[in-house]
Amino acid sequence: MSTIKKRWSEMPDWAKYTLYTILGLGGAVLIGLLLGNVILWLWNWLMPKLFGLRTIGFWEALGLFALMRILIGFGSSSHSDDGDSRKQKKNKRKGSCSEEKETGKSWKYYDEWWEQAGKEAFRAYADRMGRNSDSESAPKPEEH
Repeated sequence: MSTIKKRWSEMPDWAKYTLYTILGLGGAVLIGLLLGNVILWLWNWLMPKLFGLRTIGFWEALGLFALMRILIGFGSSSHSDDGDSRKQKKNKRKGSCSEEKETGKSWKYYDEWWEQAGKEAFRAYADRMGRNSDSESAPKPEEH
């Protein structure tokens, strides 16, 4: 185990949470600076030329970002169309049916099955489908 991991595991929880908080706030400030400058640059490059609007400053750019976030809420994918909560969706994905769990466990036999019987079963299926498609594509006799 590396020295950093050892020190981290020995660190008390309150110190870890404090460090997470400081790093999170620092990250938020850096993202705010980055997005503010990007919006400032894009606005001042495009809007005066396209629409004859005045240029803006950094704080106005951050205000635009906040307004855009409130009105549009871009980047958020937590809304669902059918009104299910996240926990309900997670439980649906888990597959509470024991049959589904057993099916998942049986996949470890797939490669062996494919070598023994799967290839032949697929060829037989493909032959049946080929005959069915040939009979469908054949011209139908006219009815009188």
